[in-house]
Amino acid sequence: MAERTKAGDSKSLERVHARSAGSNPAPSATISISMPQEKLFLELLPKAVDITDNSKEVKKGSIFFAIKGTKFDGHTFLGEVLKKSPLAVVVEKSYKPPKGLDFSSTHLIKVENTRKSFAKACKEFFGKPDERLKMFGITGTNGKTSTSHILAQLLENSGCPTGIIGTVEYRLGSKIYGKGQTTPHPKVWFKTLTQMLLDGAKAVSAEISSHALDQYRIYSTNFEGVVFTNLSQDHLDYHQSMEEYYLSKKRLFTDYQYKVGITNIDNPYGRRLFQEIPNLVSFGKSPDAHYRILDYSLTLEGSKVYLQLPDKRKVVLEIPLLGEFQIYNTVGAFALLHTLGWNLNDLLEGIKNLKPIPGRFEVIQIGGRTVIIDYAHTPDALDNLLRSVKKLQRGGRLITLFGAGGNRDKTKRPLMGKVASKYSDILVITSDNPRWEEPQEIINHILEGVNSNIPTVVEVDRRKAIKRAILEISQEGDIIVIAGKGHEDYQEIKGIKYPFSDRQEVLKLKEETQDWL
Repeated sequence: MAERTKAGDSKSLERVHARSAGSNPAPSATISISMPQEKLFLELLPKAVDITDNSKEVKKGSIFFAIKGTKFDGHTFLGEVLKKSPLAVVVEKSYKPPKGLDFSSTHLIKVENTRKSFAKACKEFFGKPDERLKMFGITGTNGKTSTSHILAQLLENSGCPTGIIGTVEYRLGSKIYGKGQTTPHPKVWFKTLTQMLLDGAKAVSAEISSHALDQYRIYSTNFEGVVFTNLSQDHLDYHQSMEEYYLSKKRLFTDYQYKVGITNIDNPYGRRLFQEIPNLVSFGKSPDAHYRILDYSLTLEGSKVYLQLPDKRKVVLEIPLLGEFQIYNTVGAFALLHTLGWNLNDLLEGIKNLKPIPGRFEVIQIGGRTVIIDYAHTPDALDNLLRSVKKLQRGGRLITLFGAGGNRDKTKRPLMGKVASKYSDILVITSDNPRWEEPQEIINHILEGVNSNIPTVVEVDRRKAIKRAILEISQEGDIIVIAGKGHEDYQEIKGIKYPFSDRQEVLKLKEETQDWL
């Protein structure tokens, strides 16, 4: 790169791409970009002061990408953009400028897909950081966060400083770069990769969401390895069908470069992926899995897994994480790194030393009761969680507290009620980020699937629900599962995110009741 400065220098990150001396090239007529003509675009990019897909961020000398989103179409803001003297404007090939728009003082570049072009431009603008990092991508409905954290810990244990990008936060060591979307906007994605690279990262373990794949947020990223954890019902408000949802996930294995791809063939969609994509490596209990789970035992301290390797050798994984689902997440991460040639003994030792994942099967003891906090917010995740809890139950009752997110897939709500009824002795139905919907309406949808024979308490206020579950409903020896939010530190209601943490609420109750509960 032409310019290198201290880590954390934001100005250096905005200008980390190579610059050419001299003035901007003179504006010309429309430039249509096909693959052979892409050099024309790349010649302009190093001279740009910034690149953006937000019309409000455009300034003189920047390049604006007009993207058609789910709510807004960037092409409709070109009048506003042109007033700010951009270096270039990139539009879809089908775009026809309305009368009155004057592009004579800028470059109008037409491309097949502005989303793809914007992601590729971000990669170039921030110095192609993915090509200097070992990039690992994890996709699936459930298990992305745990698998990415497990993978990062195993890499760190093997002496490879590793950044994490995902649902909880974007982090390298103790440094937090931000949080928000599971897989961020293209500019944030490549900028964060560059920041981590400059701060000493050698690898990045990232959660890759179906939305990000569908919207090409990480397009052109090169990966060392990719993992498919599973697929079950979620996000059908966006994808409309399970087939569309699956095909979005599949893009990580068809549209990106990677050395090794791993899939869970115990999951029907994971097996389908294995059958459709050549040379994938499989894991699971299935007899034909490359990394075959032969047997395992679960305790409140973790699990012991007997695993057969592709060469038929057998190893034992001692996993200090709770929950049957963490067996799959750990085996998936192990299989990827072992296939890539990382040292077997280092990996086995790293697994022994795994630290808990934020908001994933977090256990808090309070007054003879066991409280388990978990992010499970889909029918399948809730099933996996409660099934694991039942295997650990030693007397006492299982009380499950949960809700469902507003303005999201409504069809999964009664399914969650049905799943919770299957395992629980008592249900507490409450709110979980109702967003713009009425909380009681969401609860009513959940109740449609609840077994009427299961004692059920409805409490819209989540704080009160937690308090009632622990102080009024539970008895000594009971297990109380609080599902849905996990690591989240907010409750989203009517467009406002109010500070709220399941974990903090439980710890507060523990402190308040330590003398009498």
